[in-house]
Order: sequence, then structure tokens, then C-alpha cells
Amino acid sequence: MEKKKITKERLANLRALAHKMNKQNVSSIPVTRALLDCFDVVITPEENEFLLKIGRDPLNFRQISAFSELPEESFRPFLKTLCEKGLIWTHYTEEEEELFVLPPILLGWFEAFLSDGADTPQKREFAHRVDDLFKSWGKFNVFPFRNLWNYHTQKKSRSHRRVVIPQETKEKVEIVQVDVRQKIKTPETKIYPTRSVFELIDKYGDKNQIAVVHCFCRQWRKFMGEPCRFEHADESCIALGRITRYTVNYGIARYISKEEALDIIKDVQKKGAIHQVFHEREDLDEPEIGICNCCWDCCGVIGSYSRGLIPMRARCYYVAQIPDESLCTGCGTCIKYCPVKAVSVVNKKSRIDEAKCIGCGQCELKCPEGIIALTFEEREVSLTLEKKSKARIKT
Repeated sequence: MEKKKITKERLANLRALAHKMNKQNVSSIPVTRALLDCFDVVITPEENEFLLKIGRDPLNFRQISAFSELPEESFRPFLKTLCEKGLIWTHYTEEEEELFVLPPILLGWFEAFLSDGADTPQKREFAHRVDDLFKSWGKFNVFPFRNLWNYHTQKKSRSHRRVVIPQETKEKVEIVQVDVRQKIKTPETKIYPTRSVFELIDKYGDKNQIAVVHCFCRQWRKFMGEPCRFEHADESCIALGRITRYTVNYGIARYISKEEALDIIKDVQKKGAIHQVFHEREDLDEPEIGICNCCWDCCGVIGSYSRGLIPMRARCYYVAQIPDESLCTGCGTCIKYCPVKAVSVVNKKSRIDEAKCIGCGQCELKCPEGIIALTFEEREVSLTLEKKSKARIKT
């Protein structure tokens, strides 16, 4: 699909919408011409105009329809199309009233648009424009912009995703009862985040709030003629919580059982996937909305880091260590599966750079000698942008 010339008025309207959608997340992405080209291939002028009118807060059907001049019989399919495109998300009140809200761009509309698995000329063109967008960020991987970007990632930014381990957490909690014979002030209750993908499946499976979607990143790469090097299935990422009802109702996902979710997790683990957890508004204090089963090839975050396009930052809970280095045979299996190049072989022994380790657990799972251990250590890990000549995947 050939790019058409965009008028100044059209660009201005798309730019205004991009800025508005950016405010729906605690993070934002640069509003550039490459981003607006992604908008242009999907969003019609009529949809653009409507989305600019509706504001940023959730609206019921009566409220949102008031922003359109269409009669109800025409407005309902118009709104349904916006929901199917991922340009409007929905959730429900306790009284079962459907509310409609403008989503963020990334993580948000981008993922929803490709996650239904459909193969159309429009979706293929969108994938190509997304690829152009990410490559445009890679143009800043030169001195001094690389240094400034890395400084911002390390000192100014915050994590918007978490990396959880594949297995159950193993910490033992010892309960000791002490009779102090006096009243004591108890601290406020604190909810600790789940650190295992299985804990998340249990949490949302008990509520029947698990759905499976086609991985946005693998769809994007596939449409670019770059199928997953790890041969992960297209339908391999998991939606959680209240977003599942929206994704299923509008044909983006399908509900699965806890057992089906665990089967997906086990399959992707064997093939080398790690588990990134995303939250509403990319705010780690908000509920989880998805588990992305990622590899260092396809993932828009880790794969782009591997290609020297962007740095990355994540909240991590474990660090991999080799307690007895003498047991290591130097086979290098851990290097193949480490998503962030935190492992190297020196003098025929594996060495783990703990500052780069994101505690994903792949090296522990894949080590044929079983000598790698995960130690609990909650921390923020910042991975700086390397020179393109050092990138794992050349572009």
C-alpha cells in the first residue's frame, strides 16, 4: 500500500490525537512523522475527528453517542469498528454498564490492532510503518544522542514493566508467635506483587479473566518477512483482568482456562521465552493487564534492544548466579537463551554480569548441569543502548 500525501490539516489532526492518547499512559512516545504515518493508515478522518471530541475519561453509550451526529442505528456500527480497531477500549461497572475510553498508543492501541491475528493489506502496511517507526528511533544511536538517551534511561525514567520468573517462588516464610502482653500499632497492609508467572495465572484464572491473543510483535515481524527465530506460536500472549472482556467481545482475543494458559506458558518456556508483565496505564501500581511471552528476537522491547534501536528498563526480582563455577563446562547454552547478553564465557566458564541480569530464569531452566541459581533481589535494571556495531541483531 503506497503512502499517500497527507495534508497539513490531516497531519495536525493526527498529531493532536497522538498527544491526547499519549496522556492515557504514565509514559509516552515521541510524536514524530513516522508515528503519524502509522495513524494515517488505520484511522479515517471521520474517526480522527470523533476521537478528538470524546475526551479522555470513560463514557457510557449515551454520553459517547452525544459526540456524534450519526443516528443510533449508524453510530453503533461506527463505535463497534473503533472498538475492533483497538481505538476505543471498554470495561464494565459493577452494574454491568459498558464504558468506553480512549486507549494509549503503546502499550495500547498498537497491540490491540494486530493482536486479532487477521492478515489484511491494511494490517500488513501498518506493520511496515511500525517497523519504520522503531527504526527511526535507532537513528539516535549515535554520539552524543546515545549518551543522553542512556543517561535519561538510567537516571530519569521509571520502569513500566516487570519481569517475572517461570516457576513458583521458593522463599519459605517462618511464622513466630511472640506474646508481648501489650497493644502494638500494626503497619498498613501492603500488597506484594506476584513474582511468578504461575502465581499470576492462579490469580486471574480463579476469576475467569484470562484470554489469549496473537502476539503483536510476532505478527509485526511475520508481516515483515521475519518469522520468530525461536518458532514461538503466533497466539502466545495472555491478557489478564478486566481487559479480557473487551478483547473477547470485540474479536481480539479468546477466553482460555487456567490449564490452557499453563500449557502455553510451559511451551514458550521450553522454547526460550521470558515473561514480561504489563499494567494498566503502564503504571506498576495499577492492575496487571497482560503477560507477554517474549524472546530477544521478536519483542518490541527486548528485540529492539537487541537491534540497537532503544535502551530498556524493567522491574526485576531475581538475579542469576553460579555458586560453584568449577562445575561449569562452558557449553554456552545459557548465552543462547539469555535475552540481554548478561552471560559470557571466559576461560571456558560462564560468567554472569549481575548488573545486566533481569532475573528471567531462562539460564537456570536451560543449564544442562543445573548449576545456576536464582537469588531474590528486587531491583530496577537499566540496559543502556550499545553501539550498533555491538548489536545482537544487525539491521
